[in-house]
Amino acid sequence: MNKQDMKALVSKAHHQLFTLRDSSALDLYFSTDFIEHSPLVADGLAGLKQLVADCPNLKHEAVRVLAEGDLVAIHGRFEGLDSVPLVGFDIYRVRDGKIVEHWDGLVPEAAPNVSGRTQLDGPTEVISTGQELQNRQLVTGFFEKALIEGNYEAFRTYSDGIHFLQHSPDIGDGITAVIDFLNKIRQEGQGLLYSQTHRSIADGQFVLTHSEGSIAGTRHAYFELWRVENGQIAELWDAIAAVPTDEQAVHAHGVF
Repeated sequence: MNKQDMKALVSKAHHQLFTLRDSSALDLYFSTDFIEHSPLVADGLAGLKQLVADCPNLKHEAVRVLAEGDLVAIHGRFEGLDSVPLVGFDIYRVRDGKIVEHWDGLVPEAAPNVSGRTQLDGPTEVISTGQELQNRQLVTGFFEKALIEGNYEAFRTYSDGIHFLQHSPDIGDGITAVIDFLNKIRQEGQGLLYSQTHRSIADGQFVLTHSEGSIAGTRHAYFELWRVENGQIAELWDAIAAVPTDEQAVHAHGVF
């Protein structure tokens, strides 16, 4: 399948299942050996079917859809999964025209940050630039230097040094704002430690990274969407959630 066909397949399946609450989507679009990594859902097709049955007010708004290789990511907002709306990312793996695997990173919807930006607003159209490989190399190089190695000054060298649009609820716009925030929480013992990246999707001007690490000793999953402009990182959306322990998880596959 080409990129657009994969996006269409996953978008249709996602909408039919999570907004129309039509479980026939499981037979139409999902593989019988489907693997579920979400801590919110029991494994397999039975888990998804039970989730839909248990959530009568379930619906989803898709804001951005990215695809590369055998992966499709949807950035959007769920209602009816929890007492408050959840926002974040769903990643699907497709094989032979069927959805075979799913990961997600969802966090409670928050008020706009100090710069007035929400967790979902901003550019939504994926513009094919032919620079996807270069964009991935830029983001992975930055990711290694700034986040895995913890050299936050790399934010300056991988951007224009001043402008950086921020959609995290806790931080405002600007390179100085993000560096100051990361240094502050690190000094307080709440710093974001990154250990490895599990998968990434580069599509148009966007690169989504799915990685893991820890905050104050608790394992976390990081879903971070970077927008690249003129060869520099220019904008960030994220969803960072604690990973349940084995005892808390509803199945044995884990979230990664």
